[in-house]
Amino acid sequence: MTASIVTVIAVVAGIVWLAIMGVSAVRNRGKEEIAPNLAPGLTNAEIETKRLETGQKAAIAFSAFLAISLPLYFLGELDRQEAFVEEFSEDSIERGEHLVEEFGCYDCHGPAGVGGVASYVEQRSGVTVSWEAPSINDVFYRYDEGEVNYWLTFGRGNSPMPAWGLAGGGPMNEAQIEDVVNYLKTIQVPQPEVLEELDPEISVQLDRLANAEATIANAILNQRQTIADIESAPAEYELFLPLVERADELEEEAAEGIDTDGDGVSDAAEAELSALTVLVAEIFQVVDPIILDPTVADAEQAELAVSQLEAAIDRDPILAQNLAVIEEAIELGQVDQAVGVSSGALEALQESLDAAEALDVANLPSSIEDAADATQMVAALTEASEAEGADPAIAALLAATQATLEEGSDPDEDGLSTAAEETITAQMADAALTTVPPQVTVVVLDPANPASVGGESDAATFNSVIGNLDSLRVSLRVATENQDNLLATEIGGLDFLLAAQEARNWEIDIPGVAESMTAVSGVPTSEEDAARAVGIFNAKCARCHTAGFNAGLPYTQEAGSGGFGPALWDGRPVIQFGPAPEDPEQPDLLVQFLLAGSQDAQPYGLNGFGSGRMPAFGSILSLDDIELLARYLRTGDMTGLDQPGEE
Repeated sequence: MTASIVTVIAVVAGIVWLAIMGVSAVRNRGKEEIAPNLAPGLTNAEIETKRLETGQKAAIAFSAFLAISLPLYFLGELDRQEAFVEEFSEDSIERGEHLVEEFGCYDCHGPAGVGGVASYVEQRSGVTVSWEAPSINDVFYRYDEGEVNYWLTFGRGNSPMPAWGLAGGGPMNEAQIEDVVNYLKTIQVPQPEVLEELDPEISVQLDRLANAEATIANAILNQRQTIADIESAPAEYELFLPLVERADELEEEAAEGIDTDGDGVSDAAEAELSALTVLVAEIFQVVDPIILDPTVADAEQAELAVSQLEAAIDRDPILAQNLAVIEEAIELGQVDQAVGVSSGALEALQESLDAAEALDVANLPSSIEDAADATQMVAALTEASEAEGADPAIAALLAATQATLEEGSDPDEDGLSTAAEETITAQMADAALTTVPPQVTVVVLDPANPASVGGESDAATFNSVIGNLDSLRVSLRVATENQDNLLATEIGGLDFLLAAQEARNWEIDIPGVAESMTAVSGVPTSEEDAARAVGIFNAKCARCHTAGFNAGLPYTQEAGSGGFGPALWDGRPVIQFGPAPEDPEQPDLLVQFLLAGSQDAQPYGLNGFGSGRMPAFGSILSLDDIELLARYLRTGDMTGLDQPGEE
């Protein structure tokens, strides 16, 4: 029985009781009305019998009513209260979702909170970087509700994460922050999924270290391009300004004249804006696309591509990437007509031969020296793949071998393989677009088609193109008017990156880490375990405990150098938590801390006092991984290299 039904019954019973009392009073009234002040008073006998008994009966009836109705009412009250709580929670979650969308939380933290990047000016270099923003769809496995509330309210200084609460200087009141917290609870992924993400995260971090030199070289190249763009801004602005001014005039004239497709933009305006976009693109495009046809002898086009890029690199250093790829393609794509296949393809085909031998394929050539050997291998693989019960790996190897042979061939006999010519064509197309600002798009508006670009109305495309050109005008004007200041900042950033390339602060020597872990812990540690420990640290800890880590590898300081959290190098964990206990039955203070994290206003370790900032890893790392991480932290040598101050 619901609370509302009980309430109705109680009200009806009360009305019935009042009606009975009223009828009884009317029936007992005499025919002659006597003023109350003239009527004789009741006798003692009447007061102590009839009057008293009537009141007692009424009290008993009302008590009976309460005795029955109140329990019935409270039978439904629990469900009613739970419904109110659920309704309030649902409303809070809905409000929180709207706030997250309104304030663009997923712009930095990725779709559904899986993690992402945010634009940020790195403090040491002054370079604008893509700062790694953490995932928030697993945040409650690391922090409790109060800690998440704290981070939302006060943000994280020296990072892109702003304060969102009024107490921290943000726009949300306490209730709104609580709504966001309630919403975040609903997007948490299941714990098994979080655990499954660890190994891929470790691989990403180890690849980050393995590709460090290429990463910082690319960062330096991009910084050189930024400087080149600022240096060329005045000249480009001078050429661009009359074109964008004419585009503004076209916007005002758009409704004038014949409009064949009835899209609100005149035929003349559509045609002229299309032509303007071509002229604007030509201002910034420094190389022309070159197309090589694998069926037509045109090797001289490859030389033209190289010469174009070499001439353009001084103005646009970023094109060095395209040039390097093309030069490698030409080197590996050289085809000796007596051999019939490129040198690069020969190497790949030899690897295929080794794989085929491992699969016990019969009738293989002894080695791959030319196209004839490759053709023989293809025939052998074809026969083996068609045999009954053939290993599926043979068919996959056959497909890969055929593709390699085709790409390494030279059907037009111009000395360049098909793959090399396709690579050159693709790189030149990319180079032609690389130097064109993203605000510039060449469009062709068809006066006879109201939606001639991507299905979008020509009117919308027309306005979008002009809006983008206006945005580019602002950027070029700012770069022109502030060229000296901007150049000083960006040149300083380049100097920082060159120094970082020399210093190699990101470097971690895995064999050295393995030696240190073995020596300090007394537990033999393989290079594989050492690599896993480093990967776990970089995936879960370096964000706070390695300066510059979130800004990207070029800006990363020495492992454990400290940032948002304290420095961990030079044996600091041993000072704070003591060495690992010799007796396995004794608690390991460092392991306990990694499991539970820092608790606000609670002591930890030997002399620490918690603030709640250190997350708990007990829900997202296995005990074995936490113990491995603890051994790594205690080494005092987190890079596997010499510590600061050592000779």
